[in-house]
Amino acid sequence: MTLSQAHWEKIRPQFDALPYPNRPLDENPSTDPDYVAIHSYITPYYLRNHHVPKTEGKWILDAGCGSGYKLLALAIANPGAHIVGVDISPKSLELAEQRLAYQQISNSSSFHCVPIEELPSLPYQFDYINCDDVLYLLENPVAGLQAMKAVLKPEGIIRANMHSILQRSSFYRVQEFLSRLGCLEGMPTSEEIDMTRQMMDNLQDWVISRQQTWASNSEKNDQLILSNHLIRGDKGITMPEFSQILQQADLAFISLVDWRSWHLEKLFKNMADLPQTVATQITEMSTEEQIHIYELLHPIQHRLLDLYCGHPEQSHECSSVKAWDEALWQQATVHIHPQLNTEAFKAELENKAEYPGLIPFNKYLKLFNPDTVIDSSFAGCLHALLDGPKMMSALVQRWLQGRPLNTVTLEPTDPEKAFQDVRGFLISLEQAGYVMIELAGS
Repeated sequence: MTLSQAHWEKIRPQFDALPYPNRPLDENPSTDPDYVAIHSYITPYYLRNHHVPKTEGKWILDAGCGSGYKLLALAIANPGAHIVGVDISPKSLELAEQRLAYQQISNSSSFHCVPIEELPSLPYQFDYINCDDVLYLLENPVAGLQAMKAVLKPEGIIRANMHSILQRSSFYRVQEFLSRLGCLEGMPTSEEIDMTRQMMDNLQDWVISRQQTWASNSEKNDQLILSNHLIRGDKGITMPEFSQILQQADLAFISLVDWRSWHLEKLFKNMADLPQTVATQITEMSTEEQIHIYELLHPIQHRLLDLYCGHPEQSHECSSVKAWDEALWQQATVHIHPQLNTEAFKAELENKAEYPGLIPFNKYLKLFNPDTVIDSSFAGCLHALLDGPKMMSALVQRWLQGRPLNTVTLEPTDPEKAFQDVRGFLISLEQAGYVMIELAGS
């Protein structure tokens, strides 16, 4: 038995006993558009290539698919894609297959009981690999990423994450304590769970380990205890360590999955009031360096360092839409986020024709944004996007049709001003992730 096999034999019993995530078969993630959105292949591909790909016919792997709930989200988020699930737990795979059958998912799917390190033994190449809440369980994360890279198509993308050692340090202290009591060896038992529950309940309220690791619902939820206090093989790292792992696996960082919640400047009251040398150093840092500063200053927010990566030769800089001149904008095609293309959002836009006001995007899709609102005067442009992608010129024309006159002077609306107004509204929505804008031939 190899070291990797021995490692998985130690971890497998936990997930055979209680497949993760522990969700009923009739629960469908489509009721949570944000959960579905983070499983979309379109998002990371657009971030890297500034192009909106089709999902039909793509090959998508859920590496460590567990009970299949995330696999189901991948199928919903990527219509027409071929979905493959792998896991070390036969019980988990059985449940995953049952879940997709119960939900009557139309995507083609297959399941394989193999560890991630043995992915090259499968006869597939993938456009997108989702490795969520798994990499930190591998004995050697570099070897796991190298195995994923070996089955990744040239333009393919991997989503992978590791636990943040800074955010999760309190759990690692408790895990160390429990291991000294003989826990965290072999299959987790009900006695082990009960002992942990009794011990944590008995800690004084002022004990920091209780304050930071023992929420009220932990007392009732075996899954939470097994996923935090008694999880086998758990590891945490910092962003510089993750960057080093990517380099060793010959993979290139693309973006954080939840990058909008990692803006370093939001930790400061006013960046302009920082010492000039500090402000200059921060602005000159790479994205990965800024992420590390954020985790040092405010580690409590993010359990995971959750990122997209891909083949280094596919890395390239895309100019921000804010920097495009008018000639580029005239070539632009605008797409609305797929999870906004719903009857509920359509009804919201149509309602604004009769009752003007602000359009509350967060009511329908948050995407890690604070409250995002847009004036309802742009509802017509958004409504047009629900029917399919539109050229910038078509959206400007749509705007002019809805506002042919200046409401104060009654003069005809200036086409140039209409262009600038639509451009500004699209830039704000593109930065928030609600629309994607690509150039012809991109």
